Amino acid sequence: QAGFGKEMRDGGFAAFNEINKQGGINGRRVELITLDDGGNEARAKENAVQLISEHKVVALFGFISRPSSVAGAKIASEAKIPFIGPFSGTPALYKYDPYIFTVRASYDDELDAMVRQLVMTGHKRIGFAFLSDARAVNVPLVEKLLAQHGLKPAVLIGVDRTSPEVKQQARQLADANPEVLLALANNLPLTALTREARKLGNATPFWIVSFVDSSLMVKDLGALAQGQVFAQVVPLPTRRNVRVVKDYQRDYRTSFPNAPLSFTSLEGYIAGRTVVEGLKRTGPRIDRERLAKAMDGMKVDLGDFWIDYSGESHNGSRFVDLTIVNKDGQFLN
Repeated sequence: QAGFGKEMRDGGFAAFNEINKQGGINGRRVELITLDDGGNEARAKENAVQLISEHKVVALFGFISRPSSVAGAKIASEAKIPFIGPFSGTPALYKYDPYIFTVRASYDDELDAMVRQLVMTGHKRIGFAFLSDARAVNVPLVEKLLAQHGLKPAVLIGVDRTSPEVKQQARQLADANPEVLLALANNLPLTALTREARKLGNATPFWIVSFVDSSLMVKDLGALAQGQVFAQVVPLPTRRNVRVVKDYQRDYRTSFPNAPLSFTSLEGYIAGRTVVEGLKRTGPRIDRERLAKAMDGMKVDLGDFWIDYSGESHNGSRFVDLTIVNKDGQFLN
């Protein structure tokens, strides 16, 4: 998952770099301090404490994955420090907390959009692949969404986030042969599951939640990626008719001229822009409590993409887009 962390960091950096070029906020530059948790929950906790107590940061930003994000959010809430833009849609982050501010749609939103689209197009036999360590959260969610349409999962397939050993799961998929397999897991097991299923002659298309690095998965799978559907929580990063995407393309290429555009760095950029808007509204005296209060109730158009913390929710966006991979490995709406 290192690619997620790098691209979220770089997207946020591009947003902060642009505001710093303009003189900062009230004459103060935004500094992004990065610590690597290696995908380890215990290290994520240690990093959060270090950033708060030693670096005296005004906010925590861009934590990656469910274990690290949930751990960081708990520490942030207890320390009364804003926790902004985690790269995870896990339901635990979407319960109201005065210090937690998400900028992406939740996995609930993504899965709901996919289920509704599948039911609308006549699909009834829908399976679900999930991370075994998150079964207690994600399986009941999918069961609930399907039950709303009078359906049950055609098959439930658990995978290990750290292992490509999925021959047994591929056989399970081939035996059940659902019309579609919903998937909420990371690249390593899902890429392997696709390959093993195709070896067995199973052609079930995967509809995959945004937790994967979709660009990397398409690159790794090559021709096998054709027909795969990926949910996205930001617009296509190559679009030119969405203002925040145009801003991202300009600012990201300024900071990282040789880096490819990606969904994840665009998400990091949007999260960074959200931090900037909160800091602008805080006033000349910026501290943790003032930033949290400034963001509470904030509603802002970043450029054809709204972040809305008004009302009783700190879930900034519910934007979900479905993209399909064509024969050339390109994402299409």
